[in-house]
Amino acid sequence: MNESILNHLFLPHYLPSSADDDFLIKSNHQHEYMILEYMKEYLNLFESTNDTNKLSIFSVLISCVKHWSILQNPQTFTEANLQSIITQLTPGSFLPLYFHAQNAAILIEIEENNIHQPLISSWQVLLPTAEITSSLVPHLSCFPVTTYRLNDRSHLSSQVHCELLMDFMYNTIEYSKSYKAYRQVDEIRDVPESHYVCQWWIQQFQGIKIENNSNLSIQFKKKHRDQIRWNNAQIPFRRSGLWMTIKVVFHIILSKRLGHISTVIYKLFITHFLVYVICKADPNISTDLLVHCIRKIVRRVNKIEHLLLSIDVNDVNEWVQNMKYEIQMKINQVLPKPEWQNSIQVNGETKYQLFMKNFRLNDFDIYKHSYHELNAYLNNQNLSQTFDFFPGSNNYDEFSHVNQDDDIPSIKEFTEKFNYTIGIALTRIEF
Repeated sequence: MNESILNHLFLPHYLPSSADDDFLIKSNHQHEYMILEYMKEYLNLFESTNDTNKLSIFSVLISCVKHWSILQNPQTFTEANLQSIITQLTPGSFLPLYFHAQNAAILIEIEENNIHQPLISSWQVLLPTAEITSSLVPHLSCFPVTTYRLNDRSHLSSQVHCELLMDFMYNTIEYSKSYKAYRQVDEIRDVPESHYVCQWWIQQFQGIKIENNSNLSIQFKKKHRDQIRWNNAQIPFRRSGLWMTIKVVFHIILSKRLGHISTVIYKLFITHFLVYVICKADPNISTDLLVHCIRKIVRRVNKIEHLLLSIDVNDVNEWVQNMKYEIQMKINQVLPKPEWQNSIQVNGETKYQLFMKNFRLNDFDIYKHSYHELNAYLNNQNLSQTFDFFPGSNNYDEFSHVNQDDDIPSIKEFTEKFNYTIGIALTRIEF
């Protein structure tokens, strides 16, 4: 579980090559909702430990995640819960939903000054495989998307509409098509088509209108990364669409409420959450993975520092400084100590010393036999006779099959295969 959530949040170098090898998205993404559970735990802890220095907007996020986590969990996503939560939405609240089966997400907003005509929007979450892997140019999605105003809030909580949302959650309507053996087949390894949620779902509401004021919101972009891993798998590993949806929804909410400082608040908030995930991870995770995650955190902090130079955050400066301090302190707590490699070095030195103790390189017994044999031969032979057996002599062809740079034939091979004396064989080996 720990390694799986780190895979999706940090995209380390060695990702699974199949969806079946990842805890969160295996078995048709049945555990993916746990990313949202992590966020809910974090927000509850964040709220309880920041009483003296907190922003009121986080109460909106907490309420949003509380309802969202119930509906995103397959075990509690029921028609009754859906109707109840939509009906109980209070003024100023938001309700998102991510539909993996449709590769789409929706966002419902109940405005404080118009509770009977909510705002709705929808968007495609992940890009198709061919689009995201076809070039080195970064792929960006722009937000917020077009927002629509419903004529009557009761349309959202109707039984027909709730049944439709449940069908969106569990049943893929359409996949992209490909041709194999002259037949058109569904490309189930790719993301589903999202237009049923992004277009048809919007259009089926009666009296719906485009909300012109939505264009006044702060614009932002989300980068789609090439995170697809596929090695002879039926379903490839792909970064969680729910995680992308969480980031988009939070950024939209913060931009609506905080205006020009929303991006800084969002980036600090997400970075603080990522640090929370690292601190909560299994202490036995590999050092390489831990260092990779910390490096990404540090890069995010550096970008935030540059962003703060161009934005006036005086109204929330205390909160910003406190968040930066907490991030730094927690990173220092989990950062591997400089001596983390000492144990490896000590073990290596111990093994080397033990080896050298049992193997004395200067032991005369190791090579005295060969030396005495060679010395006796040289004392009894004419030097010119030995030249016939060196490389380049007339007998060189007899050894053409021997790789003299890489292989040293044994004495047995020389004496039995070539009928050489012990002396000649030793000469060949010494040469």
